[in-house]
Amino acid sequence: MRAVAALLFRVLIAVGAAMLIPVVVALLYSEWVVAEALALSALAPIAVGLVGVRAVKLPMPSEVKPSEALITSAVSWLLAALVGSASYVLLGYMNPLDAYFEAMSGFTTTGMTLIAEVESWPRGLLFWRAFTQWLGGVGVVLFLLLFIAPGGVGVWRLYVAEAREERLTIRARDTVKAVWAIYVGYTAACYILLAAAGLEPYEAICHSFTALSTGGFSTRTASIAAFSNPAVEAVLTVFMIVGGVNFMVHSLLIRLRFKKALGNPELQVMLAVAAASTLLIAVDLAQHGLTLGESIRLAAFQASSIITTTGYTTVDVNTLPPLSQAVLLVLMVMGGSLCSTAGGVKVARLIILGKLAQHEVAGALLPPTAVRPIKVKGEVLELGDAIRVAGFFRLRPHRRPSHLDARS
Repeated sequence: MRAVAALLFRVLIAVGAAMLIPVVVALLYSEWVVAEALALSALAPIAVGLVGVRAVKLPMPSEVKPSEALITSAVSWLLAALVGSASYVLLGYMNPLDAYFEAMSGFTTTGMTLIAEVESWPRGLLFWRAFTQWLGGVGVVLFLLLFIAPGGVGVWRLYVAEAREERLTIRARDTVKAVWAIYVGYTAACYILLAAAGLEPYEAICHSFTALSTGGFSTRTASIAAFSNPAVEAVLTVFMIVGGVNFMVHSLLIRLRFKKALGNPELQVMLAVAAASTLLIAVDLAQHGLTLGESIRLAAFQASSIITTTGYTTVDVNTLPPLSQAVLLVLMVMGGSLCSTAGGVKVARLIILGKLAQHEVAGALLPPTAVRPIKVKGEVLELGDAIRVAGFFRLRPHRRPSHLDARS
Protein backbone atom coordinates (compact mmCIF):
# COMPACT_ATOMS: atom_id res chain seq x y z
CA MET A 1 0.00 0.00 0.00
CA ARG A 2 3.02 2.32 0.07
CA ALA A 3 2.64 2.74 -3.68
CA VAL A 4 -1.01 3.82 -3.23
CA ALA A 5 -0.07 6.30 -0.50
CA ALA A 6 2.75 7.73 -2.60
CA LEU A 7 0.41 8.27 -5.54
CA LEU A 8 -2.41 9.73 -3.43
CA PHE A 9 -0.11 12.28 -1.80
CA ARG A 10 0.88 13.37 -5.29
CA VAL A 11 -2.78 13.64 -6.29
CA LEU A 12 -3.23 16.08 -3.40
CA ILE A 13 -0.30 18.14 -4.68
CA ALA A 14 -1.58 18.11 -8.26
CA VAL A 15 -5.16 19.13 -7.37
CA GLY A 16 -3.91 21.77 -4.94
CA ALA A 17 -1.61 23.21 -7.60
CA ALA A 18 -4.50 23.31 -10.07
CA MET A 19 -6.51 25.38 -7.60
CA LEU A 20 -3.90 28.13 -7.77
CA ILE A 21 -5.13 29.00 -11.27
CA PRO A 22 -8.56 30.30 -10.11
CA VAL A 23 -6.69 32.29 -7.45
CA VAL A 24 -5.22 34.33 -10.30
CA VAL A 25 -8.69 34.74 -11.84
CA ALA A 26 -10.10 35.98 -8.53
CA LEU A 27 -7.26 38.50 -8.24
CA LEU A 28 -7.92 39.76 -11.77
CA TYR A 29 -11.50 40.57 -10.77
CA SER A 30 -10.42 42.08 -7.40
CA GLU A 31 -12.15 39.31 -5.43
CA TRP A 32 -9.66 39.43 -2.57
CA VAL A 33 -11.61 37.30 -0.08
CA VAL A 34 -12.27 34.65 -2.74
CA ALA A 35 -8.61 34.63 -3.73
CA GLU A 36 -7.61 34.13 -0.09
CA ALA A 37 -10.03 31.23 0.38
CA LEU A 38 -8.92 29.56 -2.84
CA ALA A 39 -5.27 30.02 -1.88
CA LEU A 40 -5.80 28.43 1.54
CA SER A 41 -7.74 25.57 -0.08
CA ALA A 42 -4.86 25.06 -2.50
CA LEU A 43 -1.90 25.37 -0.14
CA ALA A 44 -3.31 22.99 2.50
CA PRO A 45 -3.38 19.86 0.27
CA ILE A 46 -0.06 20.85 -1.29
CA ALA A 47 1.49 21.02 2.19
CA VAL A 48 -0.03 17.67 3.21
CA GLY A 49 1.16 16.08 -0.01
CA LEU A 50 4.69 17.40 0.39
CA VAL A 51 4.86 16.18 3.98
CA GLY A 52 3.74 12.74 2.84
CA VAL A 53 6.24 12.62 0.00
CA ARG A 54 9.21 14.14 1.82
CA ALA A 55 8.82 13.63 5.57
CA VAL A 56 7.23 10.18 5.43
CA LYS A 57 9.62 9.35 2.59
CA LEU A 58 7.25 7.90 0.01
CA PRO A 59 9.11 8.02 -3.29
CA MET A 60 7.33 7.42 -6.59
CA PRO A 61 6.85 3.65 -6.92
CA SER A 62 8.73 1.91 -9.70
CA GLU A 63 5.75 -0.39 -10.29
CA VAL A 64 1.98 -0.37 -9.62
CA LYS A 65 -0.04 -3.55 -9.20
CA PRO A 66 -3.55 -3.81 -10.75
CA SER A 67 -5.22 -3.69 -7.33
CA GLU A 68 -3.15 -0.64 -6.36
CA ALA A 69 -4.12 1.11 -9.59
CA LEU A 70 -7.82 0.54 -8.94
CA ILE A 71 -7.59 1.75 -5.33
CA THR A 72 -5.61 4.81 -6.39
CA SER A 73 -8.17 5.72 -9.04
CA ALA A 74 -11.15 5.33 -6.71
CA VAL A 75 -9.67 7.22 -3.76
CA SER A 76 -8.27 9.95 -6.03
CA TRP A 77 -11.79 11.01 -6.98
CA LEU A 78 -12.81 11.16 -3.32
CA LEU A 79 -9.76 13.25 -2.42
CA ALA A 80 -10.16 15.57 -5.39
CA ALA A 81 -13.76 16.35 -4.45
CA LEU A 82 -12.72 16.94 -0.84
CA VAL A 83 -10.05 19.43 -1.88
CA GLY A 84 -12.35 21.03 -4.44
CA SER A 85 -15.14 21.59 -1.91
CA ALA A 86 -13.02 23.42 0.68
CA SER A 87 -13.34 26.88 -0.87
CA TYR A 88 -17.13 26.60 -1.10
CA VAL A 89 -17.26 25.99 2.66
CA LEU A 90 -14.64 28.58 3.64
CA LEU A 91 -16.54 31.32 1.82
CA GLY A 92 -19.82 30.28 3.42
CA TYR A 93 -21.64 29.53 0.21
CA MET A 94 -22.38 25.90 1.15
CA ASN A 95 -22.34 23.53 4.08
CA PRO A 96 -19.73 20.73 3.90
CA LEU A 97 -22.10 18.07 2.52
CA ASP A 98 -23.54 20.31 -0.21
CA ALA A 99 -20.06 21.54 -1.07
CA TYR A 100 -18.75 18.00 -1.41
CA PHE A 101 -21.71 17.13 -3.65
CA GLU A 102 -21.05 20.17 -5.86
CA ALA A 103 -17.33 19.39 -6.13
CA MET A 104 -17.94 15.71 -6.88
CA SER A 105 -20.50 16.68 -9.51
CA GLY A 106 -17.82 18.88 -11.04
CA PHE A 107 -14.93 16.43 -11.07
CA THR A 108 -17.11 13.58 -12.35
CA THR A 109 -18.64 15.94 -14.96
CA THR A 110 -22.07 14.86 -13.78
CA GLY A 111 -23.31 18.45 -13.95
CA MET A 112 -25.90 18.35 -11.16
CA THR A 113 -25.84 21.49 -9.03
CA LEU A 114 -27.28 22.74 -5.76
CA ILE A 115 -26.77 26.42 -6.62
CA ALA A 116 -30.13 28.20 -6.89
CA GLU A 117 -28.75 31.39 -8.48
CA VAL A 118 -25.42 30.90 -10.21
CA GLU A 119 -24.93 34.62 -10.96
CA SER A 120 -24.74 35.37 -7.23
CA TRP A 121 -21.43 33.52 -6.93
CA PRO A 122 -18.08 35.32 -7.45
CA ARG A 123 -16.27 34.77 -10.72
CA GLY A 124 -13.19 33.20 -9.18
CA LEU A 125 -15.31 30.52 -7.56
CA LEU A 126 -17.37 29.86 -10.70
CA PHE A 127 -14.13 29.58 -12.66
CA TRP A 128 -12.91 26.89 -10.23
CA ARG A 129 -16.28 25.15 -10.50
CA ALA A 130 -15.94 25.01 -14.31
CA PHE A 131 -12.26 24.08 -14.05
CA THR A 132 -13.11 21.03 -11.91
CA GLN A 133 -15.17 19.70 -14.82
CA TRP A 134 -12.36 20.32 -17.26
CA LEU A 135 -9.90 18.44 -15.05
CA GLY A 136 -12.37 15.63 -14.45
CA GLY A 137 -13.18 15.33 -18.15
CA VAL A 138 -10.06 13.29 -18.83
CA GLY A 139 -9.75 11.91 -15.30
CA VAL A 140 -8.05 12.92 -12.09
CA VAL A 141 -5.44 10.17 -12.40
CA LEU A 142 -4.68 11.18 -15.99
CA PHE A 143 -4.09 14.69 -14.66
CA LEU A 144 -1.51 13.24 -12.29
CA LEU A 145 0.03 11.07 -15.01
CA LEU A 146 0.55 14.13 -17.17
CA PHE A 147 3.21 15.39 -14.77
CA ILE A 148 4.64 12.37 -12.99
CA ALA A 149 4.07 8.65 -13.20
CA PRO A 150 5.74 5.35 -12.34
CA GLY A 151 7.65 3.40 -14.91
CA GLY A 152 6.94 0.01 -16.45
CA VAL A 153 3.34 -1.08 -16.89
CA GLY A 154 2.30 1.07 -13.94
CA VAL A 155 1.30 3.93 -16.24
CA TRP A 156 -0.89 1.65 -18.32
CA ARG A 157 -2.54 0.13 -15.25
CA LEU A 158 -3.39 3.56 -13.87
CA TYR A 159 -4.66 4.56 -17.32
CA VAL A 160 -6.94 1.51 -17.51
CA ALA A 161 -8.10 2.10 -13.93
CA GLU A 162 -9.66 5.34 -15.22
CA ALA A 163 -11.89 3.17 -17.46
CA ARG A 164 -9.80 3.87 -20.57
CA GLU A 165 -8.38 1.28 -22.91
CA GLU A 166 -7.44 3.01 -26.16
CA ARG A 167 -3.74 3.25 -26.99
CA LEU A 168 -3.08 6.32 -29.14
CA THR A 169 0.63 5.53 -29.16
CA ILE A 170 2.79 2.53 -28.32
CA ARG A 171 3.92 3.87 -24.93
CA ALA A 172 1.25 4.52 -22.29
CA ARG A 173 2.99 7.71 -21.14
CA ASP A 174 2.90 9.07 -24.70
CA THR A 175 -0.78 8.16 -24.92
CA VAL A 176 -1.51 10.27 -21.83
CA LYS A 177 0.37 13.20 -23.35
CA ALA A 178 -1.47 12.77 -26.66
CA VAL A 179 -4.86 12.77 -24.90
CA TRP A 180 -3.99 15.97 -23.06
CA ALA A 181 -2.62 17.64 -26.19
CA ILE A 182 -5.85 16.91 -28.07
CA TYR A 183 -7.94 18.04 -25.10
CA VAL A 184 -6.11 21.34 -24.63
CA GLY A 185 -6.11 22.03 -28.37
CA TYR A 186 -9.86 21.59 -28.71
CA THR A 187 -10.47 23.67 -25.58
CA ALA A 188 -8.45 26.53 -27.03
CA ALA A 189 -10.34 26.30 -30.33
CA CYS A 190 -13.68 26.31 -28.50
CA TYR A 191 -12.66 29.37 -26.49
CA ILE A 192 -11.62 31.31 -29.60
CA LEU A 193 -14.86 30.52 -31.42
CA LEU A 194 -17.05 31.34 -28.41
CA ALA A 195 -15.30 34.66 -27.99
CA ALA A 196 -15.77 35.35 -31.70
CA ALA A 197 -19.46 34.46 -31.32
CA GLY A 198 -19.91 37.20 -28.75
CA LEU A 199 -19.16 35.78 -25.30
CA GLU A 200 -16.89 37.81 -23.04
CA PRO A 201 -13.52 36.09 -22.35
CA TYR A 202 -14.46 34.93 -18.85
CA GLU A 203 -17.66 33.19 -19.95
CA ALA A 204 -16.03 31.88 -23.10
CA ILE A 205 -13.27 30.09 -21.15
CA CYS A 206 -15.67 28.71 -18.54
CA HIS A 207 -17.98 27.28 -21.20
CA SER A 208 -15.10 25.91 -23.25
CA PHE A 209 -14.07 24.00 -20.10
CA THR A 210 -17.53 22.56 -19.53
CA ALA A 211 -18.37 21.89 -23.20
CA LEU A 212 -15.26 19.81 -23.98
CA SER A 213 -15.56 17.95 -20.70
CA THR A 214 -19.30 17.42 -21.45
CA GLY A 215 -19.98 18.52 -17.88
CA GLY A 216 -22.50 21.29 -18.49
CA PHE A 217 -21.80 23.73 -15.64
CA SER A 218 -22.65 27.25 -16.79
CA THR A 219 -22.03 30.72 -15.44
CA ARG A 220 -25.74 31.43 -15.82
CA THR A 221 -28.71 29.99 -13.94
CA ALA A 222 -30.67 29.68 -17.20
CA SER A 223 -27.71 27.86 -18.80
CA ILE A 224 -27.16 28.62 -22.51
CA ALA A 225 -30.68 30.01 -22.87
CA ALA A 226 -29.44 33.12 -21.02
CA PHE A 227 -27.33 34.16 -24.02
CA SER A 228 -30.05 33.74 -26.68
CA ASN A 229 -27.24 33.57 -29.24
CA PRO A 230 -27.53 31.12 -32.19
CA ALA A 231 -23.79 31.38 -32.94
CA VAL A 232 -22.87 30.40 -29.38
CA GLU A 233 -25.29 27.48 -29.54
CA ALA A 234 -23.79 26.33 -32.86
CA VAL A 235 -20.23 26.41 -31.47
CA LEU A 236 -21.23 24.54 -28.31
CA THR A 237 -23.17 21.96 -30.34
CA VAL A 238 -20.05 21.16 -32.35
CA PHE A 239 -17.74 20.94 -29.36
CA MET A 240 -20.14 18.89 -27.25
CA ILE A 241 -20.12 16.32 -30.07
CA VAL A 242 -16.32 16.63 -30.24
CA GLY A 243 -16.15 15.87 -26.51
CA GLY A 244 -18.36 12.82 -27.01
CA VAL A 245 -16.09 11.30 -29.71
CA ASN A 246 -13.42 8.71 -28.97
CA PHE A 247 -9.93 10.21 -28.55
CA MET A 248 -8.65 7.58 -30.98
CA VAL A 249 -10.77 9.16 -33.72
CA HIS A 250 -9.39 12.60 -32.85
CA SER A 251 -5.86 11.22 -33.01
CA LEU A 252 -6.52 9.81 -36.48
CA LEU A 253 -8.01 13.11 -37.67
CA ILE A 254 -5.02 15.07 -36.41
CA ARG A 255 -2.73 12.68 -38.29
CA LEU A 256 -4.86 13.30 -41.43
CA ARG A 257 -6.05 9.69 -41.56
CA PHE A 258 -9.56 10.82 -42.44
CA LYS A 259 -10.76 7.62 -44.09
CA LYS A 260 -9.97 5.45 -41.07
CA ALA A 261 -11.30 8.05 -38.63
CA LEU A 262 -14.60 8.55 -40.45
CA GLY A 263 -14.91 4.79 -40.93
CA ASN A 264 -15.03 4.23 -37.16
CA PRO A 265 -18.31 2.35 -36.55
CA GLU A 266 -18.90 3.95 -33.16
CA LEU A 267 -18.54 7.44 -34.66
CA GLN A 268 -20.85 6.57 -37.55
CA VAL A 269 -23.57 5.20 -35.26
CA MET A 270 -23.30 8.10 -32.83
CA LEU A 271 -23.58 10.74 -35.56
CA ALA A 272 -26.40 8.84 -37.27
CA VAL A 273 -28.37 8.56 -34.03
CA ALA A 274 -27.78 12.24 -33.21
CA ALA A 275 -28.92 13.30 -36.70
CA ALA A 276 -31.99 11.06 -36.68
CA SER A 277 -32.93 12.25 -33.18
CA THR A 278 -32.52 15.89 -34.22
CA LEU A 279 -34.81 15.33 -37.20
CA LEU A 280 -37.41 13.49 -35.12
CA ILE A 281 -37.47 16.14 -32.38
CA ALA A 282 -37.56 18.96 -34.94
CA VAL A 283 -40.58 17.44 -36.68
CA ASP A 284 -42.28 16.93 -33.33
CA LEU A 285 -41.64 20.54 -32.28
CA ALA A 286 -42.78 21.90 -35.64
CA GLN A 287 -46.10 20.17 -35.11
CA HIS A 288 -46.49 22.01 -31.79
CA GLY A 289 -46.26 25.56 -33.09
CA LEU A 290 -42.53 26.28 -33.59
CA THR A 291 -41.15 27.42 -36.93
CA LEU A 292 -38.93 25.02 -38.86
CA GLY A 293 -35.82 27.08 -38.10
CA GLU A 294 -36.58 27.28 -34.37
CA SER A 295 -37.36 23.56 -34.28
CA ILE A 296 -34.08 22.55 -35.91
CA ARG A 297 -32.05 24.95 -33.75
CA LEU A 298 -33.59 23.70 -30.51
CA ALA A 299 -33.55 20.04 -31.54
CA ALA A 300 -29.91 20.01 -32.68
CA PHE A 301 -28.66 21.66 -29.50
CA GLN A 302 -30.68 19.55 -27.07
CA ALA A 303 -29.96 16.26 -28.88
CA SER A 304 -26.22 17.02 -28.86
CA SER A 305 -26.32 18.08 -25.21
CA ILE A 306 -28.16 14.98 -24.08
CA ILE A 307 -26.38 12.31 -26.15
CA THR A 308 -23.04 13.60 -24.85
CA THR A 309 -24.54 13.90 -21.32
CA THR A 310 -23.42 17.54 -21.17
CA GLY A 311 -26.69 18.89 -19.82
CA TYR A 312 -26.70 22.40 -21.30
CA THR A 313 -30.21 23.66 -21.99
CA THR A 314 -31.80 26.34 -24.15
CA VAL A 315 -35.30 25.40 -23.02
CA ASP A 316 -36.96 23.68 -20.08
CA VAL A 317 -37.08 20.09 -21.33
CA ASN A 318 -40.10 19.45 -19.10
CA THR A 319 -42.11 21.72 -21.43
CA LEU A 320 -41.23 19.71 -24.55
CA PRO A 321 -43.77 17.35 -26.16
CA PRO A 322 -43.83 13.74 -24.83
CA LEU A 323 -42.21 12.29 -27.98
CA SER A 324 -39.28 14.72 -27.78
CA GLN A 325 -38.81 13.94 -24.09
CA ALA A 326 -38.81 10.20 -24.84
CA VAL A 327 -36.15 10.62 -27.54
CA LEU A 328 -33.96 12.66 -25.20
CA LEU A 329 -34.35 10.03 -22.48
CA VAL A 330 -33.07 7.32 -24.83
CA LEU A 331 -30.14 9.53 -25.86
CA MET A 332 -29.26 10.20 -22.22
CA VAL A 333 -29.02 6.49 -21.46
CA MET A 334 -27.08 5.79 -24.66
CA GLY A 335 -24.39 8.43 -24.12
CA GLY A 336 -21.31 9.10 -26.25
CA SER A 337 -18.26 7.10 -27.29
CA LEU A 338 -15.82 5.04 -25.30
CA CYS A 339 -12.60 6.86 -24.36
CA SER A 340 -14.35 10.21 -24.57
CA THR A 341 -15.44 12.70 -21.93
CA ALA A 342 -19.12 11.76 -22.36
CA GLY A 343 -21.08 9.56 -19.99
CA GLY A 344 -23.85 7.04 -20.54
CA VAL A 345 -23.74 3.38 -21.49
CA LYS A 346 -21.57 4.30 -24.53
CA VAL A 347 -22.29 3.62 -28.18
CA ALA A 348 -19.62 0.94 -28.65
CA ARG A 349 -21.10 -1.20 -25.89
CA LEU A 350 -24.52 -1.04 -27.52
CA ILE A 351 -23.01 -2.01 -30.88
CA ILE A 352 -21.22 -4.98 -29.33
CA LEU A 353 -24.34 -5.97 -27.39
CA GLY A 354 -26.29 -6.02 -30.64
CA LYS A 355 -23.59 -8.13 -32.31
CA LEU A 356 -23.57 -10.51 -29.36
CA ALA A 357 -27.35 -10.88 -29.53
CA GLN A 358 -27.06 -11.60 -33.24
CA HIS A 359 -24.34 -14.15 -32.48
CA GLU A 360 -26.51 -15.95 -29.94
CA VAL A 361 -29.55 -16.03 -32.24
CA ALA A 362 -27.40 -17.49 -35.00
CA GLY A 363 -26.06 -20.05 -32.51
CA ALA A 364 -29.58 -21.27 -31.84
CA LEU A 365 -30.23 -21.78 -35.56
CA LEU A 366 -26.91 -23.08 -36.87
CA PRO A 367 -25.20 -26.42 -36.12
CA PRO A 368 -23.05 -26.52 -32.95
CA THR A 369 -19.90 -26.99 -35.07
CA ALA A 370 -20.50 -23.82 -37.10
CA VAL A 371 -17.83 -21.14 -36.80
CA ARG A 372 -19.58 -17.91 -35.76
CA PRO A 373 -17.09 -15.08 -35.25
CA ILE A 374 -18.38 -11.78 -33.86
CA LYS A 375 -17.39 -9.03 -36.28
CA VAL A 376 -17.53 -5.26 -35.92
CA LYS A 377 -16.78 -3.38 -39.14
CA GLY A 378 -15.07 -6.45 -40.58
CA GLU A 379 -12.82 -7.00 -37.55
CA VAL A 380 -13.25 -10.11 -35.42
CA LEU A 381 -14.08 -9.40 -31.80
CA GLU A 382 -12.90 -11.90 -29.21
CA LEU A 383 -15.80 -13.68 -27.51
CA GLY A 384 -14.29 -12.88 -24.11
CA ASP A 385 -14.39 -9.16 -24.87
CA ALA A 386 -18.00 -9.41 -26.02
CA ILE A 387 -18.97 -11.30 -22.86
CA ARG A 388 -17.27 -8.64 -20.74
CA VAL A 389 -19.45 -6.01 -22.43
CA ALA A 390 -22.52 -8.17 -21.82
CA GLY A 391 -21.51 -8.30 -18.17
CA PHE A 392 -21.77 -4.50 -18.12
CA PHE A 393 -25.48 -4.93 -18.81
CA ARG A 394 -25.68 -7.82 -16.30
CA LEU A 395 -26.42 -10.32 -19.03
CA ARG A 396 -25.07 -13.81 -19.56
CA PRO A 397 -24.75 -15.19 -23.09
CA HIS A 398 -26.71 -18.31 -23.97
CA ARG A 399 -24.73 -21.52 -23.45
CA ARG A 400 -25.67 -24.69 -25.24
CA PRO A 401 -26.35 -27.62 -22.89
CA SER A 402 -23.64 -30.22 -23.00
CA HIS A 403 -23.52 -33.89 -22.08
CA LEU A 404 -22.20 -32.84 -18.65
CA ASP A 405 -25.46 -31.02 -17.92
CA ALA A 406 -27.35 -34.31 -18.10
CA ARG A 407 -25.63 -35.50 -14.91
CA SER A 408 -27.02 -32.68 -12.82
